Order: sequence, then structure tokens, then C-alpha cells
Amino acid sequence: MKYIELNNGVQMPQVGFGTYRIDNKILPRVLNEAYQLGYRQFDTAWKYGNESVIADWLRDYNVKREDVFITTKINLDSLYFWGYHYGIDRLKNWRNFKSIKKAVQESFDNLRMDYIDLFLIHHPYHNFMEMYEVLTDFYKQGRIRAIGVSSFLPCHLKALHEVSDVVPAVNQFEISPLNTQKELIKYCQDNGVAVEAMSTFSHFRSNEPRKEITESELIKPIAQKYNKSIVQVVLRWLIQQNIIVIPKTWYSQHMKENISVFDFELTTEEMTIIDTMNQGRYLNYDPTAMTKYAPKKYR
Repeated sequence: MKYIELNNGVQMPQVGFGTYRIDNKILPRVLNEAYQLGYRQFDTAWKYGNESVIADWLRDYNVKREDVFITTKINLDSLYFWGYHYGIDRLKNWRNFKSIKKAVQESFDNLRMDYIDLFLIHHPYHNFMEMYEVLTDFYKQGRIRAIGVSSFLPCHLKALHEVSDVVPAVNQFEISPLNTQKELIKYCQDNGVAVEAMSTFSHFRSNEPRKEITESELIKPIAQKYNKSIVQVVLRWLIQQNIIVIPKTWYSQHMKENISVFDFELTTEEMTIIDTMNQGRYLNYDPTAMTKYAPKKYR
């Protein structure tokens, strides 16, 4: 396994294991199989409803806490006492909210951990600066080893220095051959923020891959050349850009394939061929809709 050194010296496995929309009934078995194959980074979130399942897996399968790298995320939904609602009346009525500190602590309680390796803000919500300030406090207490963000654009990243002297260690956002995100990748890496790819093969609400990618006639010859799958080639394309990946699957063969991406290297020409697929099109939601939440001077 190759590791990426974050801006504070923390070592993060470059290939992780995504857990969203995997049935909690089979998740412990799936996690343990992934662990046996060599996965050490596991990505969860309060929103996924499986933090406690991951805690159960660590306990029931006798996995040492120090042997795994756990990422979780705070979500706007986790601040509501009475369920999911984006109505403006709820946003203005703060009595309906838990404190951000309480929401962060809830993830600690669910995971039953003394520390969390990486804690992200799930999206650049209207209160992302307040969320980051709270995460900074937990980080400085030593309870979080690294803090970061997800789907943040430069305007959001620039605003964070107003509330914290801690540069985000990671920005997790959508990157795929259909949305190569070259400018955002460069901005993050130039500013010491490690890049982590999500939603590379499908929309986050779907377990069905986008065939435009997984059956691409452009990538197929490259895959055949290396005796790899198209998915492996795309993961390798990301890895050679120094990007962290978190593919998700519950199929044994796919688990093996997704971690077997360090024994070949794409040529510059092959990297460019995949780049040419770019349409600047999100498979997920478009975070530019959230630029309005950044202070005007950074937009």
C-alpha cells in the first residue's frame, strides 16, 4: 500500500474503502474481507448510518484501532433534532439544532473511538466556517489527527483562514474521466491540501456504475494492454495524479481488483487519452450552487 503524507505529517493510505450504501447487515463481513486483502483506510460519515457498525466490526473481529485509518464526516442533517429538513424556517430557528460540537461528539460516540484519523465537513453548508472552527478545536485537543473538507471550491477554502490557522489536510470531491477537475486539483495541491476522489464511477445515490466510464471504448484498449479492468485503469489514472481513492464494492473480485493498482503505470499518452473524456459534467450534485455560502470577497 502506498501512503500520502498529509500537510501535518499524518500518513494516509492512498487506496481506501468506501462504505456508503452497503447494507449494514453485510457490512462487517465486507469490511473484514477488505481488511484481509490489505485495505486500511475506511471512509464513513454520520449521514451513512454505519459508524456504529464499523465500531462493532473492529470489536467483533479483533481489529486493532491503530491498524486502521478512519475517516468520517459531519453533515448538516446531523445538527437537526427532528430529522432532515432544509426549510428556511428551520435554518433560522436555531432551537431546532444540536450544537456542532455535540454533532461531532456523536460521531465519536458512534465509532466508540478516542480519536478519529480524518474528520471532514461533508459539504460547504451555510455554516461551514462554524463547523471548521469546531473541528479545529477538536484537532488541537488531539482528538482528531487531521481535519478536512468535502466538495469545497477555492472560495470556500480561502474563507477558512478567517476562523482557523489550520489548513485543511484533505479535500474530498468528485473526480472522474467525465469531470477531471484539473483546476481544482491544482489549486488544492498547490496549497498543501491533499485531494481525495469520490463518486468516480457513479452518482452517490446509486450503486450502478456509469457505463460511459466502465465500458469506455477509449479506455478499453489501455485496460487490455495491462490485463486490467477499466475500473483499475481509472483508479491508476487518479493515483498517478497523487490523488487518494475510495472505491466501494461488496464483491470479492472487485475488492481485489480495486487494491491491485500499484503493479502497472500508465504512460503520459494514456493519461492524456483519459483526460480527453472530460466534459466538465458532474455525476453528483454541482457544488457551485454553494458558492453563495462563502463570504462575498472570496467568490
